[in-house]
Amino acid sequence: MRALAAVGTTAILILMSEVSVCAAGAQDAIKSGKWELEGPKIAPGTQLPSNMRWGPEGAITSVCVPGTNLKPPDAHKRVDAISKIYGKGSCDMDMTTDATTGTRSALSNFAWSSGLTSRLEMVIHFHGDTLDGTTTNRVSLPNKPPDERLYVLKGRYVGPCDRK
Repeated sequence: MRALAAVGTTAILILMSEVSVCAAGAQDAIKSGKWELEGPKIAPGTQLPSNMRWGPEGAITSVCVPGTNLKPPDAHKRVDAISKIYGKGSCDMDMTTDATTGTRSALSNFAWSSGLTSRLEMVIHFHGDTLDGTTTNRVSLPNKPPDERLYVLKGRYVGPCDRK
């Protein structure tokens, strides 16, 4: 079960880091600037990516949502990865934005050479200076029953993006 939780956490961390690129398409309802997103509780000892830190309720990442968008609001992205545990893998992500309601949705499908598969659905709602959302992660391992977990996300606007 710890492996299933690690897979879910990894998937969520990847998607949280992609929010900065994809959320920018909804300038009318999504405030541009620096946002902090707090995700699910993660097992102690889990190594976080360099753009994340520990918070009281989970991992926190800061992302910049630019005022202008160089990519279309709806995006498809493929990410290839290598894991010491799961082997070679890939992730297909599809993201959509509803600029009127300030809603960002993502669907990701992960597949690893070890036979592990994962499907992650995420919806984030922006409300002025705050955001909330949920993710549902379904993980399947060979010779094990599928596992499904629901995680809650929250976030806040913290100000202008850092200068580069």
